[in-house]
Amino acid sequence: MIIDIKFDNSSKIIPSQNGKNITIEDSPYLIFLTTVGMCAAVYIRTFLKQRDLTLEGVEIRQFIYKDISTDMTEQIELKVDLPVSFPKKYKKAIKIVVDQCKVKKHLHNPPEIKVSTSLDLEVVV
Repeated sequence: MIIDIKFDNSSKIIPSQNGKNITIEDSPYLIFLTTVGMCAAVYIRTFLKQRDLTLEGVEIRQFIYKDISTDMTEQIELKVDLPVSFPKKYKKAIKIVVDQCKVKKHLHNPPEIKVSTSLDLEVVV
């Protein structure tokens, strides 16, 4: 699966799959996976703006590799496409910036998820 993440003219982050924008109306799983690339985009956008660099021509391609037998994601690869005019001195820094993404960090060290219901604490009258 491939998710493309681009910036529009107002620097808004636009994720898409097969040319269709990904929205809250899509599957929760797809939205969850998309947050990895969108988080990277937020960090890249901040980095570039702090240095007065343009977002024009900057795109992220997110490749999602699944284990066919379990239907679970095994690997997510982010490829940051930078324009030819991008300053070479920042090439390594972009990778470091993407590594700071909190979504990525949470996937490396996932939180425990507990589920409860309103009926768990029944009051005896």
